[in-house]
Amino acid sequence: MDSMNEAKEKSEFDMENFEKANKKDKYIFLAEVHKFECDFYNNLTTIIDVPCPKVFQTREWIVKKQEGVLHMEDLTLRGKTLMFFENINLTQVKCVIRHLAHMHKNILSIDPAIWLGKYVTNQETLADCAQVFAPMEPSFLKRCKREGN
Repeated sequence: MDSMNEAKEKSEFDMENFEKANKKDKYIFLAEVHKFECDFYNNLTTIIDVPCPKVFQTREWIVKKQEGVLHMEDLTLRGKTLMFFENINLTQVKCVIRHLAHMHKNILSIDPAIWLGKYVTNQETLADCAQVFAPMEPSFLKRCKREGN
């Protein structure tokens, strides 16, 4: 929590406005996001059978009781970050589509009791996270000298 508070102080983001808009405490929201991600890596990655980072350890974040952990492999040498204006080629698009199709086939082929209804509570999380980080983008781009790129 200390690192989150420090990041908040250094950014232009007003977390209180986010809390009012989402009617949820910021730490509760982030703990739910953390739980969702841990559950995904603990329960679904072996089923979906697509490239995913190796996870060494997870621990649930219980606000004011226990700090959470999601210890993953470093993808620096295995992955690539694309800049906003870079494109991927048709072969790469087809590869992503093949992985998505394989993932969906695997999920839909198993007993629905394993996943059905268990991952819907956070279905809007990505949109909520985008709202959290969007106000911080201009100052981030300015600091990393990527403004206007």
